[in-house]
Amino acid sequence: MRCQHFLSVLLCIPVLVCLSVLPLGCAALEARAEVFSVHTEEFPPFNYTENGRIVGASTEIVEAIMRSSGYEYHLESHPWARAYELAKSGKNTLIYSIGRTPKREEDFKWIGILVPSVHSVFALKERSDIVINSLNDLSHYTIGTTINDVRESYLVSRGFDVRSLQRIGGESAYIMNYLKLMKGRIDLWPMPDAVMSYIVRKTGDDPETVVRKVYELSEISRGGYYLAAGRATSEDVVVRLQASLEVFRLTQDYQEIINRWGL
Repeated sequence: MRCQHFLSVLLCIPVLVCLSVLPLGCAALEARAEVFSVHTEEFPPFNYTENGRIVGASTEIVEAIMRSSGYEYHLESHPWARAYELAKSGKNTLIYSIGRTPKREEDFKWIGILVPSVHSVFALKERSDIVINSLNDLSHYTIGTTINDVRESYLVSRGFDVRSLQRIGGESAYIMNYLKLMKGRIDLWPMPDAVMSYIVRKTGDDPETVVRKVYELSEISRGGYYLAAGRATSEDVVVRLQASLEVFRLTQDYQEIINRWGL
């Protein structure tokens, strides 16, 4: 009888152990089941909407690392200022493609660089009267910017009066600034080189014959565009995404994305 009782106790132990760890397992599964809101803007070729889907070089990378990390997510495209605030204030929120600046540093937890970027100031090729030898020379001309984007923020941080800038917002802000440049309503157009080229070609023009680079914003061209998380996002999530991104950047798939999008 004693032997039978002992065997019964032994058989119960695995069940008790399983029951004791079940809450922990459920908590882990529940945490992984949370859905992340991933915010972005219309910023081709990095991220933009085509045929009802958000696509682009950065989008492909973000989706790859979200899948490899095991997190559920949904992508949302908004005008930049709104995307920024939603990602900054929400829980389980991410944002891309975002430039990293001192002013933005404390607003987010920075996961890592998605894509390289070069930021420049462009003018119409026919405007031979525009001569830029220093950052301060930009102030002699009318500059078209997108509200709260990294180039506008940089200019303001370097002493440019925001009231002197021709600012526009909304999902079509970048292409609208190019059209304003073409119509002579602005003299200068600060943009990433890759975005400039994409927008100009999309309108049917040739970047080589229509615009010219007059100045490179070298201080914000270092590094690239980031994926970042809202401050309320847990450190465990940030660390997992950082690891996934670091691994993915070493793969042939990552290099294929960079090459295919001409970055």
